[in-house]
Amino acid sequence: MKVIARPASKQKRGRGLTLSWGIHEFPVGDILVALSDDGLCWLGINCDENRLAKDWPGAELVENAKSTRKIAAEIAKLWPDRLEQLSTPLVLYGTPFQLKVWKELLKIKAGKLSTYEAVARKIGAPKAVRAVGSAVGRNTVSIVVPCHRVVNKDSGRINYGWGPAIKLALLKGEKAL
Repeated sequence: MKVIARPASKQKRGRGLTLSWGIHEFPVGDILVALSDDGLCWLGINCDENRLAKDWPGAELVENAKSTRKIAAEIAKLWPDRLEQLSTPLVLYGTPFQLKVWKELLKIKAGKLSTYEAVARKIGAPKAVRAVGSAVGRNTVSIVVPCHRVVNKDSGRINYGWGPAIKLALLKGEKAL
């Protein structure tokens, strides 16, 4: 999968962009997929356009499920263990630190888990565990950038922007639990 990294703050993310979006079925719930001219830039679970608009201030949002159907079907077909074979480029918009964290998350294989602490070490910022947690939580392309594979060191508390039940369903579907 080709990954395009675009440094941008949340406030600037979306300026001058048109995003086509659509809602499609996925094994753990409906996914809202958004595409820019460059590729897949957003994926949310069991949400609506309002959540997309919150993450993309300034973007023109155009509902067009027909244009997003192919990538949504491909994600469903390749999940859980072949998402690196996506034919559509993955476009990540974030701060340089977020981009570094998200690229590291792409290395976590299906069926495996990592901790925030381990991710911090791997990106060369061992003391930035909380910042890593924040970056993981701001991931804009859920499932494809597998933020759900990152857990607390004690594995007791389950944090996930789309809800603990969705995280557990994703991990069970990937046989990580």
